[in-house]
Amino acid sequence: MWDARSEKYTKKAAQGAIWLIIKRILIQVIFTTSNILLARLLFPADFGTYAIILFVGIVFSVFSDLGFGPSLIQRKDNLKVGDLRTSFTIHLLLCFTVTLIIFLAAPYIAVFYKLGGKGELLLRLYSLNFLFGPFKTVSGALLERKFSYKKLVSIEVVEGFFGSLTSVIFALLGFGVFSFIIGSIVGHIASSILYLIFSPWPIGLAIDFKRLKSLTKFGFSYQMNLFYGLFYGPLIFLYLGKAVGPVNLGYYQFAVSLSVLPIALSESVNRIIFPLGSRSQEDKAFFRKIVENSLLIVSFSTLPIVVVLFASATTIIHLIYTDKWLPALPAVYFGLLQMGIVAYTGLFSQLLASLGKVEIIRKMGFVWAVLTVTLAPIFIHFFNFVGMSIAALIVSFSGVWFCFMLKKEVRFSFWENFLPYFVSAYVAGVVIFLAKNIWPYSFLGLILQLCLGGTVYLLIVLALAHKRLNYGLKTVVDILKSSN
Repeated sequence: MWDARSEKYTKKAAQGAIWLIIKRILIQVIFTTSNILLARLLFPADFGTYAIILFVGIVFSVFSDLGFGPSLIQRKDNLKVGDLRTSFTIHLLLCFTVTLIIFLAAPYIAVFYKLGGKGELLLRLYSLNFLFGPFKTVSGALLERKFSYKKLVSIEVVEGFFGSLTSVIFALLGFGVFSFIIGSIVGHIASSILYLIFSPWPIGLAIDFKRLKSLTKFGFSYQMNLFYGLFYGPLIFLYLGKAVGPVNLGYYQFAVSLSVLPIALSESVNRIIFPLGSRSQEDKAFFRKIVENSLLIVSFSTLPIVVVLFASATTIIHLIYTDKWLPALPAVYFGLLQMGIVAYTGLFSQLLASLGKVEIIRKMGFVWAVLTVTLAPIFIHFFNFVGMSIAALIVSFSGVWFCFMLKKEVRFSFWENFLPYFVSAYVAGVVIFLAKNIWPYSFLGLILQLCLGGTVYLLIVLALAHKRLNYGLKTVVDILKSSN
């Protein structure tokens, strides 16, 4: 039987999950709308140039932090002012250093990628985003520790809205690739202000080396995983940009933006289970419930979207994004398969992290780095930018190791929370594929296909797993009532 503390965490976490789902829906609407508009207003080369700037920024971001945010969230005991100020001070110093380095290195990076003077200015403008990071990290960690996801959702929706709106406005005004950078800066300014308003704390500069050592014990291991991630993330993407050029990188970036849609809800689940699992790691029975319910949500929401997009990708790109993006279609297919795997590996890695098993994630990060550096150049050589998607799929599949590692810590049922939804999604995908030959090649035909596929999916799921779904729905309703 769960104790009162576990029940309290359950209610807070579930309420937080509901807010995160609402946020994800709003953010997805905002980003999808802006991406459609930007895809029509701009060109693959613009997307590719921005991707290079973004990946350079991600590389430097790893060295601008020591994992202070996750460390503050994962701490079991209460946080002191010294913890907050030490985290803030070190993070601020690192961010200033990184910004300065980018300013100095911008000309050389621009020359290397043949971006010209425009690339130099883009890099320097983008580097200003780092200066807002320390103000967001501490306040954000405090909100997550309290499960204050209503406030977090409000902040992130405002950031997404103002950032996307600014990018679209400047694209309409003819600013081209600069629209992305300007929108990013505006979004960061808006969110930084709101973080400090919604989660104020006694800001100050101080370094307590005893507290710093305690914070970096977890944070450094967490950050090392991000460091390894550079080799199967931004660094290999920067290699891709150099190897295939901005236009083809733009196609790849477009494929990524479309293929990540299925993991929208699973990302919300991952966001909530880290603080929830961290607060509940000593209660194994409760932790098992967290694992299994998270698996159910991820399977129910991710698998049908993967299949639906796979069956309808050609029609969606032609009707919504225009035919200039059709060369990205093969990468979209491989990306969707990868996201079907990432939804689960991301879940398992967050659960392991909440148990403090960061060394497992770090070792897997090293394996991913080696695999990516080995496989990606080979596949890119033979298949251009599509080769990157093939390599990423293979590398992601190795993450199933997380499932076996988690089973060593807590016993849980995987197939019961996976198989019914996989079978239902597969049948729905076949129905959509067949329906493409019946209904007209139009927006109306696309909507009819999606509605039919969704109906088939829900009917089969209800037939195979109605008891499990009813229990989950009842839990959500009870939580909503208790939160009113």
